[in-house]
Amino acid sequence: MVTPVQIRPKTAEIYLDCNATTPVLPRIANAVEHVMAHVFGNPSSSHITGLQARYILDDTRRLGREVVGAGQGHLIFTSGATEGIQTAVLSALQASQQESQPKRWLLYGATEHKAVPQALEHWRTILDVPAELKAIPVDANGLLDYDFIAEHVADAAMICTMAVNNETGVQQNLETLERVIRGNNPTIPWMVDCVQALGKQALRLSSTSIDYAPFSGHKLYGPKGIGFLYVRSGAAFTPLIIGGGQEQGLRSGTENLPGIAALHALFEVLLETDEKTFHQHAVLVNYRDQLLAALREAFPTLELNHALEHSVPTTLNFSVRGVPSRDIMDVFDAANIRVSSGSACSSKVPRSFVLDAMGLEDWRSQSAIRLSFGPATSAETITSACERIKDAARALRQSCLLVADTNEDIDSELDGLVQLRFDNQCCYLVIDRSAREMAVIDPLPELAERIEKLVACQHYRVKAVLTTAPHAASSPAAMLAQLLCASGCDAARDAVGWPFHATLMTCSPPVECELPVEGCLLVGNRRLYRVGSRQPTYLLSSPIAPGAKAHVDFAFIGEQANAELLSKLVHEQTLLCPYADEDFAVAFRIGELTQQQPCCELVDIALEEQQSWLQRPETLVVDVREQQEHQVNPLNLPAAIVNVPLTRLTQFIYDHRHDYEQRPIVCLCRSGHRSAVAAQVLSRHGFCQVSHLTGGTALLSEQ
Repeated sequence: MVTPVQIRPKTAEIYLDCNATTPVLPRIANAVEHVMAHVFGNPSSSHITGLQARYILDDTRRLGREVVGAGQGHLIFTSGATEGIQTAVLSALQASQQESQPKRWLLYGATEHKAVPQALEHWRTILDVPAELKAIPVDANGLLDYDFIAEHVADAAMICTMAVNNETGVQQNLETLERVIRGNNPTIPWMVDCVQALGKQALRLSSTSIDYAPFSGHKLYGPKGIGFLYVRSGAAFTPLIIGGGQEQGLRSGTENLPGIAALHALFEVLLETDEKTFHQHAVLVNYRDQLLAALREAFPTLELNHALEHSVPTTLNFSVRGVPSRDIMDVFDAANIRVSSGSACSSKVPRSFVLDAMGLEDWRSQSAIRLSFGPATSAETITSACERIKDAARALRQSCLLVADTNEDIDSELDGLVQLRFDNQCCYLVIDRSAREMAVIDPLPELAERIEKLVACQHYRVKAVLTTAPHAASSPAAMLAQLLCASGCDAARDAVGWPFHATLMTCSPPVECELPVEGCLLVGNRRLYRVGSRQPTYLLSSPIAPGAKAHVDFAFIGEQANAELLSKLVHEQTLLCPYADEDFAVAFRIGELTQQQPCCELVDIALEEQQSWLQRPETLVVDVREQQEHQVNPLNLPAAIVNVPLTRLTQFIYDHRHDYEQRPIVCLCRSGHRSAVAAQVLSRHGFCQVSHLTGGTALLSEQ
C-alpha cells in the first residue's frame, strides 16, 4: 500500500491552478505543525494549556477583523466557504419565514459558484420557502445586470453575489452593487462570496452593508478544512451547527485550532508592509502579461474569455479554436504544468456554465482552460511556465492537433487503423503511411475539424468518406467529403459515400467472406471491400501484394450485431469495429458475440508490485497516453516502452497479439483511467500477463 507520506509532487512541477486550491506556505505549515505538537489544548478548557489555545483563537480573530475590515460584526471560524454559504442562506431564509408577506425571488448571480444556487434550493426546500430561485444575468464581460437587480430585488428574500469569479477572475463592483441593491431594498439579506477576493482586493466589510461574507483558507496558501464567515451586526443569524456553544454559540464544535493557527500565519502575511511574501498588484499584472504573451505565441487562435480590465491579474481563462480543452489539459499535465478545464471534455458533462451565462460561443465554452496563480508565485515559476507552454504547443503541432506552417510530422507514424471517439460513438481512419492515403469511416461532426487538420498536416490523399448507413447530401459525412475529397475522392459516389469506380474495381474477394462484395477500394496496399447496400459492412485487409489473397483483418460493422450474418464475413481473429461502443470494448471478435470466446483475466497485483514490474527489462510498458503527452514527458524506466494511445489500440492488438500474449505488460496513463480500459481490452484479446498502473503517472515513483 502506498501511504500518504510516500506521495510526492513531481519534479519541477509548475502549479497554475490556484483558484482551485493552493500549496500551503512553509510559514503556515510550520504554524500548523507547531500547534498540533505543542499547543494542543482545547480552547474551552480553563487550565493553562486551554488558555494558550484560547489566545491563538482570539488573536486570530483579531487579525482577521483587521484583514477584512470587520471592526464590527461577527467573524466565525468555519470548515470553509461552503459551510459559510450554507450558514448565510439558512439564516436569511429562516428570517424570511417571519415576514408577513412572502417574497417572490431568491436572487443569485448567474456565474456564482454552484455551492450558492444549490444551497438556496436545498434550504428553500427544507424550510418550505415559497420564493423561486432566479439567476441575475451577466453581460459578455461577466458583470451583473444592474437593471435586472433593480427590477427584482424589492420582491426578493435574499440576494447572493460574488466579489471575484473563480473561473474567469472577473471582479464585480461592490460599491455600485450596494447602491443598486440598497436603493431598491434597504433590508434584503445580501451575501457576497469573497473566497477569491482574499489577498487580491482590499476589503472594508464594516463600511458596507454586506450581511454575510464567506472565506476559505485553502484558496490562499492555507490548509483545507478551515475558513471563516463575516456576519454584519444586526444581520439575521441561525446556527448551522448547534451543540456545545463554541464561537459564542454561533457555530458549535471544538474549534480546529491547527487550522485557525494557519489563518493566524496567513493574516500576518497579509498585514505585512514589506511585501516579501505577497507581490504587489503591478508585479502580478506583469506575470499575467508574460503568461498571456507565451500563450498567444504558442496558440495563435487563442481567444481570451474575459476582459483583463474587469479581472484580477491572477486568472486567465482562454480557449483555443479547434483544440479541445482535454488535449491541452493532458499535454500541459504531461509537461508538469497544472491548470484546469473550464468546461467538459464530453457532451455528457455540462460545459462551462459561467461562459454560457456570459453568452460566449459554444466552442469557447466547450474548450475553456483556466490558468491561475497566486500572489506568492515566483518570477522563476512564471518564466519556466512560459517555456513549458511553448514545449507543450510544439508537441500539439507535432501531433497535428495544431496546424502550423511547419509541422514536425510525428503523426506521419500513423499507419493502419486509427479509432477516434466522441462519447460512445466511433469514427475510423484507415491510413496507409507509405502511400499517404486515407479513408474515413463513419465520421462524426464533433471530430470533423480534427480530421481536417490531420489531412492538411500530413497531406493525405483521401480516397473515400464512408458511412455504415445512408446519409443526406447535407450530412456531416457529405460535407466532410466535400472538404477532403479534393485530394482524391471520386466525385461520383452513392448514399454511403462509396465511390462508383470502387464498385467497378475487380479485386478477388477476401478468403473468409461467403457473401458477394460490391467492389473494392484500394488505400495504398490495403483493400477495403463493401458488403451490403443500405447498411453496409466494410471489410479491410492489411497491406498485401497485388494479386495476393486478402483476409478480413478488420470489419467495420456499424450497428450490426447479428452473429450469424457476421460469421459469413469474418474469421475468428477478425477485429470487429462498431459504430457505437457503450462499454469501451474498442474492438471485439465474433466469438464474443456468441459467448464462445475465451479471454484472459487481468493480473490483479498491488501498486508496489506493479511498480516493481516496471523495473524489469522483460516487462513491456504500454503507454496509452496521447503521443504529445508521451513526447513532453517520456518515461525513464528499465522496462521496454511503447506508446500506444487508445486511438491505435486496435491496430496494436492486430500487430502483436501473437508476439506478446505471454509477455508481462503494464498499461500506464496519466491517471489510471485510460490504462484500465486498455488493460481490460488487451486481456479480452488474449494478452495473458496484463496489469495496469493504478493512479497512473500521478503515483509513479520518480526514482
